[in-house]
Amino acid sequence: MATRDELYAKFGITAEAAQLFETELGTLLLCSRGIENGWHILPDRDQAQSVLDKIDRSTLGHLLTVLKRRVVFEGDLETQLASAIKARNRLIHGFYERHDFRIQSEEGRDLMIADLELLHDELLRAWKIAGAMTTLVLDNMLRECSQNSEDV
Repeated sequence: MATRDELYAKFGITAEAAQLFETELGTLLLCSRGIENGWHILPDRDQAQSVLDKIDRSTLGHLLTVLKRRVVFEGDLETQLASAIKARNRLIHGFYERHDFRIQSEEGRDLMIADLELLHDELLRAWKIAGAMTTLVLDNMLRECSQNSEDV
């Protein structure tokens, strides 16, 4: 039977996964913009900062919308990321409200923990997917930088 402290801890761990996912999508978008603008060849700190500021002000859904214009999502990757965004929104926007008075009983808290487990798993999976995509983009950037330095 879950205590309130265990419930709050699980909510925090799940919120962390949501933030890691959001940060990784932002990083992926920044990297794609960097490649697009050639910042890995000729850095432009001011323009990169401007893009990063815009990314930081964006909603998670908007980040995915912009990424879809710049990154090719194969298979069901886009669906998985969109589902994780919905999971994040269910967590952040109304988790406790949706569960209403369940927090008042041990059985209710157990149901809430089970819900958080599902959300956490989905968010962690999406973070790993986004992280793998970012790694591929960064590896590509490093190869391109290496090729350019060899050409000099």
